[in-house]
Amino acid sequence: MRQSGKKTFIVTVSGKRPLSEVKRDLTASGLEVDQVLEAVGSITGRAEADAVKKLRAIKGVADICEDSPVSVGPPDAPIS
Repeated sequence: MRQSGKKTFIVTVSGKRPLSEVKRDLTASGLEVDQVLEAVGSITGRAEADAVKKLRAIKGVADICEDSPVSVGPPDAPIS
C-alpha cells in the first residue's frame, strides 16, 4: 500500500550491527518500518524517495532497493 509521495523499500543490512540498532536509526532518518525480517537480514518500509541517500549512509546498511511488484502467470502459461 502506497501513501502519497512515499515508496516502499527493502533495506539489506550488513550484519555488522544489531538489527534493532539499524532499525532505530532507519526510523529516525525517515523510514516507516513495516517488517523486520531477521532470518534474512532485511527491513522493509516506506519513505520519501529523497530520504534514500540519508538511509544508505546509516552504519550497518548494505543496500537499499525500491520494492516492485512481481507478477507470475498461471501455471499453464508458456511464459511467466
